[in-house]
Amino acid sequence: MKKSCEKPMKMLKLEALSRRLSPNHPKQKKITNDYRKIRTGFNGESSIGKELKDLSKKYQVFHDLRLSRDESSFFQMDFLIVSTNCCIIIEVKNFAGLLYFDRTYPQLIRTKDGQEQAYLDPIIQVDVQKSRLINWLNLHKFPQLPIETLIANANSNTIIKTTPGHASIFKQITGKETLISKIQTLEKKYPSAQLTHRQRNKLSNTFLQKNTPHNPDILKWYQISETDLLKSVHCPECSILQMQRHWGKWICAHCSYSSKDAHIQTLRDYALLIRPKITNKQARLFLQIESIDIMQRILSTMELPYTGQYKNREYNLDVTSKWLKLTSKKLKLTSKRPKLTSKKLKLTSKRLKLTSKRLKFTSKWLKLTSNRLKLTSNRLKLTS
Repeated sequence: MKKSCEKPMKMLKLEALSRRLSPNHPKQKKITNDYRKIRTGFNGESSIGKELKDLSKKYQVFHDLRLSRDESSFFQMDFLIVSTNCCIIIEVKNFAGLLYFDRTYPQLIRTKDGQEQAYLDPIIQVDVQKSRLINWLNLHKFPQLPIETLIANANSNTIIKTTPGHASIFKQITGKETLISKIQTLEKKYPSAQLTHRQRNKLSNTFLQKNTPHNPDILKWYQISETDLLKSVHCPECSILQMQRHWGKWICAHCSYSSKDAHIQTLRDYALLIRPKITNKQARLFLQIESIDIMQRILSTMELPYTGQYKNREYNLDVTSKWLKLTSKKLKLTSKRPKLTSKKLKLTSKRLKLTSKRLKFTSKWLKLTSNRLKLTSNRLKLTS
């Protein structure tokens, strides 16, 4: 995949916000409900993404592509598949229950546990996306490609119905089990190439360059003050914000769990919720550390890019730059090394034991040999 499935920024920010607010905060319920909706959608997209990995290399797949229509508006596609012959836009739904595509008054009606709920018609959604993609290709002076659209439902237990006389819409709707065959059927409609491989690669690179992920100011979005955020380091074991720094480790005051890198998630939370840059003073306040030197060592060990000197130094915590992800991977690898070393030491000790056994055996053999020599010398004396 040219752009693989990753959690959207809003989902990451909602996870961080939920961790950093008191359970009794008045906005906590709404945040939890919004997070569940986004998580359900993302799980559906991830499920479809796994199926799309089975496509041949002639297809280039982009997940969650968000392109600008003009300076202030964007359009987003769950999946876009590009080949030299055509483009296919896929809108993903992850609904359980009965889905009824009402064609009299175009809408999607879901019935679950005896309750009905109406949604925007996904067929209209993908048609709008198609129109906007055509305009985008014109704007960036790319050759016009045939564009097909699909609605993919990730839930295998869904029943899908439509208004009588409109069964033709099922050509545009698919489950994940039949997704690959649907894509292959659509491409057969366009046997001749519309783009050279070079043009296709240029188009794919332009998609990646022009992609603008949705990155809302989450505190402003929910009208939450920065002072409402809970500070301190989050315990990975019991999820309590009571970790304290002792002798190079974070120790949880609640469950006694210890970690060398628990501060990484806390700094990620700061970057997601407040700003992607942090000073030593701001880090001490958020991590609840008093010592300037300890905080300096923590930040230096992470090898984060920075600007400025002394008190004005700001460390870059931009999560999109993947610096924090790389740092956490390094720390995990480092934590594995002592285990490997201990294994080596165990093997070495076993070898030493074996060697000592061999030496003991050799010494016994030497003793036996010396005894035999003594016996031989005694026999010779007797003979003489």
